[in-house]
Amino acid sequence: MAIKLILLKTGETIISDAKEVVQEEDVKGYLLEQPQIVRTQEKTMLMEEETKNSNYELDVILTPWMILSSDKDFVITTDIVATICEPLPSVREMYDSKINPTPVSETEVVNG
Repeated sequence: MAIKLILLKTGETIISDAKEVVQEEDVKGYLLEQPQIVRTQEKTMLMEEETKNSNYELDVILTPWMILSSDKDFVITTDIVATICEPLPSVREMYDSKINPTPVSETEVVNG
């Protein structure tokens, strides 16, 4: 597969590089590599002008799934998956940059 959004029957939405686990030509589950829980909340600050135009904006927050585990990859069975779909390109980029951060060179100055 590839980077997918996965809605679990528990209500959690996860983004992960997902691969099918196949046994005897049937998909039995999915291998999730570094899955992240996707949470959204309304933008905390919208300018008055944006409100008049009825723009609806969300903050997207990614947090590690199974945060207390030392494992990075997990197998889930198909029976707990409600649906799998393509993430928006911006969410895919957000996930990719979190999982594969661009290394900062020693000469580059980062303002914090």
